[in-house]
Amino acid sequence: TQGCRRSGSHILLLVCMILFVFPFATSFTLRHAPPPYVFHRSKVPLHQRGACRARVCMSAAESARSGSGTNRMTDSGFDVPLVEKVLLPGTKQEFEWRVSSALNDKKLNMVEKVKAAKPGLSVLDDLDTLAEEARRKGGAQYIEDQDDLNMRLKWLGLFHRQKHAPGTFMWRMRCPNGIFSSQQWRALYEVVRQYETGSKSLFQQQGCLSITTRQNIQLYGIRLEDLPRHVLLLNSHDVFSIQTGMDNVRNVVGNPLAGIDPEELIDTRRFCSEFTASLTKSGKGNADFTNLPRKFNVCFVGSKHLFEHPDINDISYIPARDHQGNLGWNVNVGGLLSSSRCEFAAPLDAWVPLEGSWEVGASILSVFRDWGYRYNPRTKSRLAFLLDDMGAAAFREEVGRRYSELTGTRLQGAGSSLVPSRWERREVLGVHKQKDGRNWLGVHVPVGRIYPDELLALIELSEEFGEGEMRMTVEGNLIIPHVEDSKVSDAVKALEQTLPSFSLYPQPLLAGTVACTGSQFCGQSKINTKGHARRMAEELDRELSLPRPVRIHWTGCPNTCGQVQLGDIGLLGTVGRDSSGQAVEAVDVYLGGGG
Repeated sequence: TQGCRRSGSHILLLVCMILFVFPFATSFTLRHAPPPYVFHRSKVPLHQRGACRARVCMSAAESARSGSGTNRMTDSGFDVPLVEKVLLPGTKQEFEWRVSSALNDKKLNMVEKVKAAKPGLSVLDDLDTLAEEARRKGGAQYIEDQDDLNMRLKWLGLFHRQKHAPGTFMWRMRCPNGIFSSQQWRALYEVVRQYETGSKSLFQQQGCLSITTRQNIQLYGIRLEDLPRHVLLLNSHDVFSIQTGMDNVRNVVGNPLAGIDPEELIDTRRFCSEFTASLTKSGKGNADFTNLPRKFNVCFVGSKHLFEHPDINDISYIPARDHQGNLGWNVNVGGLLSSSRCEFAAPLDAWVPLEGSWEVGASILSVFRDWGYRYNPRTKSRLAFLLDDMGAAAFREEVGRRYSELTGTRLQGAGSSLVPSRWERREVLGVHKQKDGRNWLGVHVPVGRIYPDELLALIELSEEFGEGEMRMTVEGNLIIPHVEDSKVSDAVKALEQTLPSFSLYPQPLLAGTVACTGSQFCGQSKINTKGHARRMAEELDRELSLPRPVRIHWTGCPNTCGQVQLGDIGLLGTVGRDSSGQAVEAVDVYLGGGG
């Protein structure tokens, strides 16, 4: 429920009041915010609220998705695809799926017009030329083709900081299941340390890294002039950034405790890696899936605790058994959080064997590619909107047909889910036993931000006390696995002494705080989410004593990368006015989310 808009110190006061009242009361009213806003607390415990809301939303989605049978771009049915395959001889991508010439190109949204002029994956051929042009002209901001600079480079995960730091980039990687080895982390360190300024202010520009809500890593301060050698270094360690921005599938999320979880249902590591390899042709780029109508999210659920947030993914793979008891996946589709709509993923009524995950995923992706919406408004181009018009039954029929073509087998109906309807989510922070008797250390990373010297210290700690592997969570934290009992005490002491802000047992509000990139490095954000989020959480933790963590999610714009809908308290960045009428950073306040 949207509450009210507050700025500056008013945010602290309002959230303080919410924290005092909300965890214990059934409802309360803000009487001095016209009109009065009444907040009702769900009677469902916080840890169960997401699962219950998911079931309600799924039922609503199922009933609403009978479909009109009419494609909004053509006012006709779904018989003829809206894209056509065009060969591109002499290029690395070899071909593209181009919007059909039969469509009215004047109605295409801005991004589609850029892609129609030249495909996004063309940057594979153009990167060296663009880097040389940036070097020759004294910075990437002076590159002649602004569409290459500000749009197509996103197919390599490169986001130009046009507003606040022209010539520098945010660089998004791919990290299947959120796991990097010691060598991969060291390669990332070698890149980002070259842009270190010595500052650790959340309000200044500098070279640093952030863990994202897609269990992924982003680097900041990168310069295009240096990209060719950075790409060579990272690719030599199997670290890729291909197809991570714009209309592509985002990082494939899995259980952060995969392979070590004592309560594991399925080890998701292999499936995340294999899906990613097929999607990107092992980092070389896959033109079959680089011109989707909009971004696309995929996750593999590995335990009953739903660490992966499957309800908000376009495809969610849920552990299940078919009627013969075979282990595989139930498939849910159409989840999203966006500026125009929030929808929980609904069952496709499909079960596939463990080895069939890519084939059903490719079938879903190709249906979306062929018939998804590319006209304005672009905010209605996600898979959920196609499902609305195509209808769940027709969509499933077409997915089943394509799945059968790929596998030679029929797409079965849904199996019996192994995820219970009621569960209490475990805490992953702290010291915990693995199923092999060793331990993992769940390390809290304040607002997901890591600086180069901190990364090096974490790498060295993981190598000394574990096996060098570090894993990321969607909350922006790290897991160091494989620590022997005899090393736990020394590992804890080393962490406390070397990185005192990276706690195993953080204060409850800082522990539950999640923030998107924010205006420090994102041009779309209205506010500095990470700076304000950390400061507010630390101040409130000093003032309040709470019996359990409270999830506070910050996002800088309506695109909701910080997932305000998943927080007990959600703070959505906007612009307000102070008492003198001056524009100031502000937030819209939301309550009662879950996931």
